[in-house]
Amino acid sequence: MMEASVSHLLTRNDIWLASQNALREGGIPTGFARLDQHLAQGGWPQHGVVELLGEAIGLSPLLQPLLSQAEQSRWLLCVAPPLLPYGPGLQQLGVDLSRFVCVETPCEQERLWALEQALNSGRCGLVLAWLSAPTVAQVRRLQLAAERGRCLLMLHLPEVLAEQPHPVPLRLQWAHASGGIRVTLLKQRGGWPRAPFLLPFREEGPSSALNTPVLVQGPW
Repeated sequence: MMEASVSHLLTRNDIWLASQNALREGGIPTGFARLDQHLAQGGWPQHGVVELLGEAIGLSPLLQPLLSQAEQSRWLLCVAPPLLPYGPGLQQLGVDLSRFVCVETPCEQERLWALEQALNSGRCGLVLAWLSAPTVAQVRRLQLAAERGRCLLMLHLPEVLAEQPHPVPLRLQWAHASGGIRVTLLKQRGGWPRAPFLLPFREEGPSSALNTPVLVQGPW
């Protein structure tokens, strides 16, 4: 009976095995060499949910290099951004606006529904989203949908959820700091959490790319 129970556990896709470490996919370069060095896959996961816990005022600057690498053959979806997407800024980063869709709704349940449908569809390559208080079960549904649709969901969450045991491959906390971004790896599949470290703008590339506005607050 015990052997059968253990065998069942080993087939679950939300449990990481040490033997899987050598078989993992290569990651998507983050655009930050120091961050890539700390990530077990050498970059962002190819698909699944990445949780970004930090300021809720806009897009994490960690994602600007990723936007320039978005698949042109699949859709880029933005769900419930706190500020209005800024077309010229997105174009400057290489985003094809004809493949960009933004969904705005104040209802958390509608956001979750839209996310799950998009992730399951297989038509989206990258999804950016903002949620306020998803449950562990809701996050698990998003993770499974992202795996089925082979899509990467970059999920912005408030910092108060840092202690939640969400079943996702990567969780990190970020904050603006003097001269760069302070990052704390809370959880990563195939690797270990990391103490806070600084990603300095000057060492990571042209500051103009990192400061490109992609979400703006208009006068309306």
